[in-house]
Amino acid sequence: MDARLPHIEAQGSYREVGRQIGEAARELVLRELDYYGEQFVALAGSGFAEAVERARPYLRPAEQAVPQIVDQLRGLAEGAGVPFDHLFAANCNEEFTCRPEADERPEHCTSFAFRAGGRTVAGHNEDWYPGDIECLTVRHVTLEDGTSYLSVGPAGNLPITGVTSHGICGGANTLYSWDMGVGVPNNLLLASLFACRSLEDVRARIEATPRARGSNHLLADAAGRIWDIETTATRLAWIDGDACFTHTNHYVTPELSPQDATTSEGTHLRRARAEELLAAGFEAGEDPVRLGQTVLRDHANAPFSICSHWDDDDPDPDQSVTTASMVWEPAERRVHVAVGQPCEHECVTYTL
Repeated sequence: MDARLPHIEAQGSYREVGRQIGEAARELVLRELDYYGEQFVALAGSGFAEAVERARPYLRPAEQAVPQIVDQLRGLAEGAGVPFDHLFAANCNEEFTCRPEADERPEHCTSFAFRAGGRTVAGHNEDWYPGDIECLTVRHVTLEDGTSYLSVGPAGNLPITGVTSHGICGGANTLYSWDMGVGVPNNLLLASLFACRSLEDVRARIEATPRARGSNHLLADAAGRIWDIETTATRLAWIDGDACFTHTNHYVTPELSPQDATTSEGTHLRRARAEELLAAGFEAGEDPVRLGQTVLRDHANAPFSICSHWDDDDPDPDQSVTTASMVWEPAERRVHVAVGQPCEHECVTYTL
C-alpha cells in the first residue's frame, strides 16, 4: 500500500468544506459505505438499513448542539453524491458497534502524550475496522474564522483526531459505560472540537454537549500542557496529565471508574505496556518522535498489543485492527502518519 494518503485541501464554511471533501474523495466515500453495508450485521448485530433508521433520533440533538457539523456532513453527502442519512448513520458507528450490553466489546485505540527534551509529543493508534484502511485520507481544512487543521481518517467519517493551527492535538478512545442515551453522536462532538482555541474551550464544549455516549479525550497543546478528559453520556472527569499520560479503553479516574462496563482483555495490558516503553525511552534519552513511533509499533501481549493485527485464529469478525498510526507535535503543527499497522509502513510527515 502507498504510504502517502490522498491529501485533500478544503476551505470555507462547514458546508463548503464537507462538499469539497466529498467531491475529492467520492470513490472512497462510496467504498466505505459499501463496506459497512456488507459488514454491519457482524459488527452491530443488525443491518445497515436498520442502523439508518436507528440513527434518526440522534439528528435533532446534533442539529441543536453542533449544527455546523451537521452542515459539514450534509456538504460531504452532497459532494460525494450519497444519501445524507446513510452518512449520518455511518458517523453513529460507535453508538451502534460499541454498546456495553454486547457479549464481546472489541479492543480499540491506544493514546499517549508526554513532554521530553523540551518538546511535547502525542501519539495515537486508531484501532477500528479493517475496511477503513483503504478509505483513509489526510484532510487539510481551513475554516472561515481562519482555524485550520490536519486530520487523518476515512473519507466518509467526520474528522475525529488531529492537530490544529491553535496548537492543540488530540486522540479519542472508546469507553464503555451504562448511561448511553439519545444525544449527540461522538463523531459529531469530536469534529466540533477542531474549532476550539484552547484546552479550556475543549473542556467547556465537551461539558456543554448533550452526549449520546462517553469517550476519552487525551489532549496536548503547544505550551506543553497535557489534559485527559473522561466522559460518560452524563458525567465528566478531568485529569492534569503532567509530563506524561496514557490511555486505552477503560476509565481510570476515581470518579468514573465505577461506571466502567468494559470486558476488554487488552486495555489494561496496552496501557501498562505504553507506560513501560515510555519510561524506558525517557531514561535512555530517546528522540521524542522516534520514541512515540516505537511505542505505537509494539507487539508485546499479542493479540492484545498496541500495534493491532487481524487474528486469523479468532472466528469473531468483530475485530478491530490498527488502521492508522499518528504522532503529533502540537507546537510545530505537525503529524507523522503510518497507514495501517505502523510496523509495516513508514511514517509520512504532514505540516499545517
